[in-house]
Amino acid sequence: MVSIAREILLHDKARFLITVVSLGFAIVMIVYDMMMFFGVTEENLNLVDRAGAQLWLSEDEGRSFNAPSLVPDTLLGRARRTDGVAQACALSTLMGNLKVSDNRQVFVVGIDPACPLIQPWNVVAGDLADLRRDDTIVVDGLALRGESVRAGDVVELNGREMRVVAITRGNKSFSSPYVYVNLHTFTGIGGTPGYYSFVAVRLAPDADPARVAQRLANVRSDVAVSAVREFRRASTATLIAAGVGMIFSVVFVGVLVGVLIITLTIYTATMERLRDFAIVKALGATRWKVWGIVMEQAITEMTVSFVFGLAASWGLDYVVRTASGISVRFNLQAIAISFVALIGLAMLGALLSIRKAVSVDPGMVFRA
Repeated sequence: MVSIAREILLHDKARFLITVVSLGFAIVMIVYDMMMFFGVTEENLNLVDRAGAQLWLSEDEGRSFNAPSLVPDTLLGRARRTDGVAQACALSTLMGNLKVSDNRQVFVVGIDPACPLIQPWNVVAGDLADLRRDDTIVVDGLALRGESVRAGDVVELNGREMRVVAITRGNKSFSSPYVYVNLHTFTGIGGTPGYYSFVAVRLAPDADPARVAQRLANVRSDVAVSAVREFRRASTATLIAAGVGMIFSVVFVGVLVGVLIITLTIYTATMERLRDFAIVKALGATRWKVWGIVMEQAITEMTVSFVFGLAASWGLDYVVRTASGISVRFNLQAIAISFVALIGLAMLGALLSIRKAVSVDPGMVFRA
């Protein structure tokens, strides 16, 4: 049986549709902007997350994947000999220019192809084993967008010719695709001889992380040893401080505008139905019954609008990702929390108008 609240909502289907679409676009602003937040923070740390290392060694003043860092290459061997360490892999990073037909900014990652912690993923062409040779490169497809480059072709990285040995998909930060070279080649394109950027450490199954961290900290006083959670948190803070905070300002403004639109839309939609509430009161409905009708209408409109807005957000992400390669990260927990918060917001908008609804004069039904 359809409730009175939904009977009133669906009586004027055009008005209901307009309300849902208006709320839906406001929800797109909120959901897409929030998912952009997760996209920025998580994609810039996907190398850290995929490594599965429990400890990260960096320059003492850095302690962040997004900050410049130089650690002596001798540290790698000493880390591997430390009790409790199962694996230790070095990597080096810098921003570079990849020249195909034009120059494209890329994030260059120097790795040891034989070390399993730091490896390219989603390889769609070529052979990663060939990266052991000097002047070879693994390129993500995003960096080759619009070009017909294949494994075996030659490109330029920071002015140096490189032979493409493999192509990946989805290896990128929020906006910059990754390219991989071996650590020896990395030194020749802008790296610092005798130094790596970081050392990732995976512990033995029975090792005590705190004790191993202390042993590694005793190796050199100018090297920071960070647990992965601490390293991620510091990296996110550095990312914001480096200027990406502007994105978070855009997210905040988008969410704020969306909140105001939702509150105003729910308030206006309730005020437009005062005549319907007058009819209900004329039929003998109590004040609490009118309250219940108003709240049910707000919740129903928000639920339908949220489904529409979420679908539109996924569609927008597909269009943006196809056009530019930039994607957001849809976090299911954040979506659930957003839904609950927006239901509360819809109820707030209804509360602003509910006093008028419960005090409406039933006699207005008979007025022209």
